[in-house]
Amino acid sequence: MTVIALDAMGGDFAPRAPVEAAVMASREAGCSVILVGDRERIEPELRKRAHDSARVRLHHAPQQISMDEAPTSLLRGKTGASVRVAVELVRGGEAQAALSAGHTGAMMVAGKHVLRTLEGIERPAIGTLLPWKRGVTLFLDSGANVDCKPHYLVQFAAMGDVYARTVLGIEEPRVALLNNGSEPGKGNELTREAYGLLTGAPLRFVGNLEARDLFRGKADVIVADGFVGNLVLKTAEAANDQVRALTRVAMAISPFARLGYWLMQRVYRGIERRKDYREAGGSLLLGVNGVAMVCHGSSNARALRNAIFAAGRCVEKGLVPRMVEEFRRRQRSRPALG
Repeated sequence: MTVIALDAMGGDFAPRAPVEAAVMASREAGCSVILVGDRERIEPELRKRAHDSARVRLHHAPQQISMDEAPTSLLRGKTGASVRVAVELVRGGEAQAALSAGHTGAMMVAGKHVLRTLEGIERPAIGTLLPWKRGVTLFLDSGANVDCKPHYLVQFAAMGDVYARTVLGIEEPRVALLNNGSEPGKGNELTREAYGLLTGAPLRFVGNLEARDLFRGKADVIVADGFVGNLVLKTAEAANDQVRALTRVAMAISPFARLGYWLMQRVYRGIERRKDYREAGGSLLLGVNGVAMVCHGSSNARALRNAIFAAGRCVEKGLVPRMVEEFRRRQRSRPALG
């Protein structure tokens, strides 16, 4: 049975949402969840819900990292922080995956320093699934590394390639580089040099991709540095919120618009589910020696439950062992990757 360590103190709705998510996931997926955090705050929430104590249990962690604290504090003064303890359970073999909706930087630091990066990978990257009409595209880095070297992007691409083949079941993933134009000579110094390295890498590199094509399914894996990647995702999220707001304004003005919306409710609900981050659950921290996932700070119980499911799939598919195997093979055959 897959065991997931869930940071019960992370996120806007902690510990209620993590506790509820753990109970739901343990019933629906048959997995086991360890709720990591302050026992005095978690136990009252857990007592409110009927659960199997063999599948949902508590692991006390006396500290937590607030959003205004430096993520490196968990390396010194806050070694008992819930996010670090959850990751330590993976390192010690008590859990196969760790999840947190708390401080993203803290999860990044915990993953890198507690789990350690895999051989051949210098920087872990956050991979986010972007929906398009017939599937999903893995986009990385979504914000873990704001300053990148060209060969980091090649490593991100290789990690994405392994994920797409292992978890998404794509035999030959198409890998693209996010840029400000599709021509090979476009971009800044970073993307131009990365383009050359990607052309020579053992990947199905399909070239540059412009931001307008992110959600059109033109690639299975799209790479960017974390600064650009985070800006892109935040902009897409804001645009989605604005479309919702404009739709509400239009319905308030016109009764015909309200009628049309009512007639199309089922269709709209399907579209919302496809583009809602809560359906994907969270974003993977790829490149560390274990399955680690960061979730949106406003994740509700459903989003965290879906994140547990997603992390469980990565464990069941053997993502980390496959990545270890692939990078060792690639390093032997193509030293330029690292």
